[in-house]
Amino acid sequence: MIVPNNIQQEVDHLYRFYYGKLVASLVSFFKLSEISLAEDIVQDTFYAALKNWSENGVPEQPSGWLFKVCKNKTINAVQRKGTQYLELNEHHLTASRSQRLEQLFLPHEIRDSRLRLLFATCHPILSVKAQIVLTLKTSIGFHTIEIAKALNMELAAVKKTVSRAKKQLKEQNVLFKVPYALQSRERINTVHRILYLIFNEGYSSSTGAQLIRKDLCLEAIRTLKALLEEPKIGTTDTKALYALMLFNSARFEGRTNNEGIPITLEDQDRSLWDQKTIQLGIRYFNAARKTAAWSSYHYEAGIASLHCNAKNFAETPWNAILGLYDGLCTINNNDTVLLNRFIALFYSGERQVAMAKVKSLKGLEKNHLYFATLAKMHAIENQPKAALDFYLNALALTKMEVEKNFIRQKIGKLEKLLS
Repeated sequence: MIVPNNIQQEVDHLYRFYYGKLVASLVSFFKLSEISLAEDIVQDTFYAALKNWSENGVPEQPSGWLFKVCKNKTINAVQRKGTQYLELNEHHLTASRSQRLEQLFLPHEIRDSRLRLLFATCHPILSVKAQIVLTLKTSIGFHTIEIAKALNMELAAVKKTVSRAKKQLKEQNVLFKVPYALQSRERINTVHRILYLIFNEGYSSSTGAQLIRKDLCLEAIRTLKALLEEPKIGTTDTKALYALMLFNSARFEGRTNNEGIPITLEDQDRSLWDQKTIQLGIRYFNAARKTAAWSSYHYEAGIASLHCNAKNFAETPWNAILGLYDGLCTINNNDTVLLNRFIALFYSGERQVAMAKVKSLKGLEKNHLYFATLAKMHAIENQPKAALDFYLNALALTKMEVEKNFIRQKIGKLEKLLS
């Protein structure tokens, strides 16, 4: 089947936006242990869209087309499977099969189903990693390569984890009856972690042609907002994470040029930053601060707020940022956090100490940002030859073309300087 590029792009966009919604709706009709059946129906729906729209063009209401086809395929699946799935969801017991299916695709039902699925896939019979992987795969619609990048896993390991998790749910005959408003703090923390990973994948994409994938970021923000709107769910951690996402999303327009190439923080046009979103972030951050126990989201939101409120790069309060990184390191001192702390240390004035600490980091030898950081530090310190070598290492490790173009620009400037 030959699919025109515009059709493929449209279906890819709708897949990202509606996959999780459709799976969640169908899982609420079947039972959670039959999640594979729901996924098969949804995937078949999108395949049908590719085929039909390639021949007939995109319909006026593509989302409505998807929901209608998905509903029809569900009816066919139920008829093939028999009546064993018809009375599993107590919410729809009083309605006929047709009425129940119609109800599943109402906006408020879709919203509730998504939240319920989000918490259900964080089931305690699964390991924390399996909970995260399964939720990213089913509720959000991540591809395996995106999950692998977000969790630093091998592709084969992601596939094995998804398969094992689904098998566990099926063997335990887990039903879709999760009172998500009453879940434990532990499960809330896992949900926070999942949404954090989703946003980060969108903020700095691991695949595709674009560095920023706004659809992923906005999906994480919308889901988190839905948690905040539910009584007894939102915590100060939820508010801090929401503030963090708002601060970062407010800077979307300044992060890349018209060709999608990254723009460094010091070179960004801050007039492009969304001040209304920043102010909303400040409001939620102030509400989140009303606790004695700060989470990593509190510290990260605090750092982001200082960047957002600085009039220009020269006025960035690096000492305050460094202090927040010190607090963050008491909770999470992984290599990436340490690298960012050393960058703050560098700009706060301790340049030589910061460079030595970055070089002493172990475990980032395959991370292009590690070498790009060293390159930038050496360029600022007027060491162009060393900077060039580090940029060449970064280029060799970079996968996205827009980031490669950014590094090539830096290399070109340094080669002219050295010639």
